[in-house]
Amino acid sequence: MQTNEPSAFNETAAPAAVDFAETDKAADSAAENAVETGEPTVVDAASRPKNRRRLVFLLVFLLALLAVLGEEAARRAASVKTTGEEGAFAYETVGFSATITGLLDKTATEAVVPEKIGGRSVTKIGAAAFADCASLTKIELPQGVREIGSNAFAGCSALTTITLPASLETLRAAFDGCSALAEIAVAPGNKNYRSVDGVLFSADGGTLLLYPTAKAAAEYAVPDGTEKIAASAFRDGASLTAITFPASVRELGGEAFFGCVALRTVALPDGVETIPASSFLGCSALSEVKFPKQLKAIAPHAFIGCESLTTVAFPDGLTLIGDDAFENCVALESVAFPSALKVVEPGAFGGCVSLTSVAFRDGLTTIGDEAFAGCASLTDVDIPASVEEIGRRSFAKNADLVIRGAAGSYAETFAAEAGIPFEASGEPVESAAPTPEP
Repeated sequence: MQTNEPSAFNETAAPAAVDFAETDKAADSAAENAVETGEPTVVDAASRPKNRRRLVFLLVFLLALLAVLGEEAARRAASVKTTGEEGAFAYETVGFSATITGLLDKTATEAVVPEKIGGRSVTKIGAAAFADCASLTKIELPQGVREIGSNAFAGCSALTTITLPASLETLRAAFDGCSALAEIAVAPGNKNYRSVDGVLFSADGGTLLLYPTAKAAAEYAVPDGTEKIAASAFRDGASLTAITFPASVRELGGEAFFGCVALRTVALPDGVETIPASSFLGCSALSEVKFPKQLKAIAPHAFIGCESLTTVAFPDGLTLIGDDAFENCVALESVAFPSALKVVEPGAFGGCVSLTSVAFRDGLTTIGDEAFAGCASLTDVDIPASVEEIGRRSFAKNADLVIRGAAGSYAETFAAEAGIPFEASGEPVESAAPTPEP
């Protein structure tokens, strides 16, 4: 039997779903009416979701704003610099780190750098911080120092040894003029440096960074596996008479052997392609150099003042001899130039007063100004037809000089303009254009 009465399970009896969008609109309309009539408004529970969303949005916005303001405040705090003095040291702070900038008593014999100063952790020894502290024999650096600046210990002529902390990441040229320094040690755990028999290397052993000036050995063999000799690595090594290199060495840094006044012989490994600027400047006892087979260039000032060097034989692949490279090598008597040589730069052999003759090979294009100026004993120079440029004073102050070359060559033209006697030799150079008939 059917009935028309509604069933408790009839879908018309199910509660209706709340439309929050419509409810929010109603709440907004009610609020507007309240403003117009001045009557209190009762907002039902259905309007609350929209208010919650607004509150959440506001909270997120405030948190983001606080984060930005916090970052800006931290950035400003980190950039603020302060200076001061504490104990034996002058210092500078930036943010939460401190840099030692000076030793207050320049006559002190010992210095122990603290881990903290001015309430900040010491992370750096500043440039020239201990410069010219000539009485300083000992210095202790704390764990936490990450950088040692340029010339930090320059002129500390009584300093005999130093230990670099495990935390050190960057070491600049800090020990110039440390004439008593015999050993550089590195604390265990350092990931950037290591010491081998008192000599400083990169952690992987690939680069020899610094040979202590006062290390007593007369001879030194660079360890196998070393690939680079860093700039100024052996500078002013007063005791060294000979250095041997493994075949693994491929690169030399500038001034690597500057001022090694006792160094007598050097056999450079064949993989080296460039001898950098001032590499052997002032090596006054150097009498013999074996050049690498792959050598392509000798940079400016490389052998200035090597007063004992008598003979130079360059390898076949050399193309460039730089400015003043052999200036004032006063004992140099003979030079064998290779066929690959293209350029002899200004002053390259200036002041080589014992040099008597020079014979260039075909292929040379340029002889720089004053390249052989002041070579008082120079009497014969053979210049090939390939030369296109000769500096005006290339052979200045060479009173007895005679230039030899092909008739019609640039060498003949130069000799005539410079007032230097010329002797034709070999095949004459044909004119670029035929001489017009009369």
